[in-house]
Amino acid sequence: MASGSTCSGSVPLGRRGLVSCAHSLDCRADDAPPLPPDLEKVVYELIVGFYDQAFDRLPCERIPGLLDLLATGGCGTCLGLLDPVSNIILNTLALLPEGAAAAASTAPPATKKSKRLVRNDWHEIANRSCQSLLAFLMVYFGCLEKEQAARYLYWADANLSLAVMLIQHDLYVEGEEAVLDPESDRTQAALEWAATMAGHPSPGVLTQLMSSRLKEDDFHLLEKLLFSAADGPLKVDDVGAIDRILRMMMSPPCVATISRKGPILHVRKNLDAVWSTTPSTTEDTATALCWDGKPISSLQCGLSDKLQRCLGRADGLEQYLKKTPCSVDACDYLQTLKMRLHGMIHNFCIKALKLLPTPSGSPMCGFLMAGHCYGSMDPVSNIIVNSIWYNFLGGPLPASEGSKIEQYNDILDPLSLLRTQVHSLKGLMELATFAGPQFSTEACALELLCGTKCDIVDMLQSSLKMIKKNHFHEAAKAAGHPLPLQLGELHRLLVVFPEQRSVLLSFMTEARTDGTVLRLDDMTLHIRGMWSRYSKVRVGCYEQAPDLFPESRRLVSSMRSQYEEGRSWFRSKIEQVLKDYTTQHFWEPQYKLDIICGVEEINQSCPPSGGPRPETCCPLPYEYAGRCYSGVLTARKIVYPDDAKYIPHDITHDGTCHVDDMLEMDFVLSSEKDVELVEKLNKMHTEEMWGYSWKG
Repeated sequence: MASGSTCSGSVPLGRRGLVSCAHSLDCRADDAPPLPPDLEKVVYELIVGFYDQAFDRLPCERIPGLLDLLATGGCGTCLGLLDPVSNIILNTLALLPEGAAAAASTAPPATKKSKRLVRNDWHEIANRSCQSLLAFLMVYFGCLEKEQAARYLYWADANLSLAVMLIQHDLYVEGEEAVLDPESDRTQAALEWAATMAGHPSPGVLTQLMSSRLKEDDFHLLEKLLFSAADGPLKVDDVGAIDRILRMMMSPPCVATISRKGPILHVRKNLDAVWSTTPSTTEDTATALCWDGKPISSLQCGLSDKLQRCLGRADGLEQYLKKTPCSVDACDYLQTLKMRLHGMIHNFCIKALKLLPTPSGSPMCGFLMAGHCYGSMDPVSNIIVNSIWYNFLGGPLPASEGSKIEQYNDILDPLSLLRTQVHSLKGLMELATFAGPQFSTEACALELLCGTKCDIVDMLQSSLKMIKKNHFHEAAKAAGHPLPLQLGELHRLLVVFPEQRSVLLSFMTEARTDGTVLRLDDMTLHIRGMWSRYSKVRVGCYEQAPDLFPESRRLVSSMRSQYEEGRSWFRSKIEQVLKDYTTQHFWEPQYKLDIICGVEEINQSCPPSGGPRPETCCPLPYEYAGRCYSGVLTARKIVYPDDAKYIPHDITHDGTCHVDDMLEMDFVLSSEKDVELVEKLNKMHTEEMWGYSWKG
């Protein structure tokens, strides 16, 4: 990657991940000049200077309590979507007691403190501000490590909006990431969580401030006061004018219940007050009206020029990167791409599960063992077809066992679901290398998958006809699929016989369009018929599994009993919660429990452990909902909405490095015909007996 080669459809690799790689010891050349070792400290020192500037501009000696708001209690944080100094000023004045500025205009000035004395007060608030900026970037993007976030803040001079733009340029394909929207749920959730981390007394106030809109006259007045004389001190009257503007724009004129069909775009109360609402197609809508005008974040102008200057500074670092391509395991940038892809695949799995029937008949065994998302169709369709196909072909069970296991559709251990996602990515990376010679490196393959959202089948069609080698077979081998030869044959058939693929896609389109579940029996019959008619790979080719040790069989039975006990208990509790929620929210839809997709104990050490409890039901209607990324040691494995109160409750300790251990669902869904699983169980029993004898 460091050689500056390019991948088709992307910018030169030297410009992708450059900032992240330039600070990583694993990616830097041995003769590279040193960079600051502690970037958090450098950013902190920058922020201290911003407080010096804010102190110089605010009339702290004239307005009682203003200095306390600025320096203590987390009020004057530099977190926000303007430049850091403006953020400090506005966040401070947003919590100024009403009438404080007016009273100060007639009061005698207090003794002014020297900057040297008050600078001692900056330590705590500057440190809180630094941590809040890091928290915002980590929550907003989800896939950044803290050290990476510090790198981007350093290059952006602690300007949060500029850091976001730099990350989007450095890590994302052009047009892939939307511009930061101050009013989006995603931005507001990240702001509220970051403000909470900074110890801000009213995180909601800060979030509302940064998502507010200004009437044109107020916008120009605030622009004049903050930026026309950026180095000049603000007078008490100036503070009073800013205070008036802030109170006006942060106080919704009213909350109205509007009964009308069709979208409601504007409501006019009088000549100088105009509000806008979110368009609604419902007949009765409770709407909080807000001021219509320019977003306050647009007070910060010239960000594009600042980004270009920032990139110009960073370009000089490219020559100090290693000449050999980066390793996925060692490179922070490539690990970030993998984390993003794990999040995508997780959402594909959830979408697939929504289409599968419950509570019985769902091919959960096939889904967890072989429901990989690569193949001859889109990722969600691949998961479904691969699961159904494996369920009847790859893992047949005796009738006595099958009747029990077909009810086991709940996933209590989230690592079982994560394993499918990790293996899917391995297969996708292998498949991407066949899309063209420019994608032969891991870096280019990962970038391609991110840019296409893992849907690369159209790029493979021509090459599949030209090369006899079955790419799907190679991908399945790389993914550790239990039946790689057979899976490759399945998707070869779907490419050779497109009419068969069209029939399967029509089943899934029908379910998505109608909001129903899949016609599983019909799909199974179709796949079985196609396989028996055209496949050159027969069941007799499968390896015969060894006999399961009696002790291993007893262990499986015990684990299944424990699973069923836990599953029944969890289902009863969740069903009771949903029943209570429906009773308390009778106007909302009734919720029915289909599939449990992971049970995880909340890490109480994650601050704030005593924070607000999330709502019971949280629909996920928008694209960014459910951002979840998986790292080596920790993982967000549970789909969650863009809401600050959910963010601290979804980080777990077990990450991708644990997925190939023996997991709970391996015992529950074990089959005596599964060669790999039987060998693992027998080996585990042998090692336990050997360890016992050795100790004895």
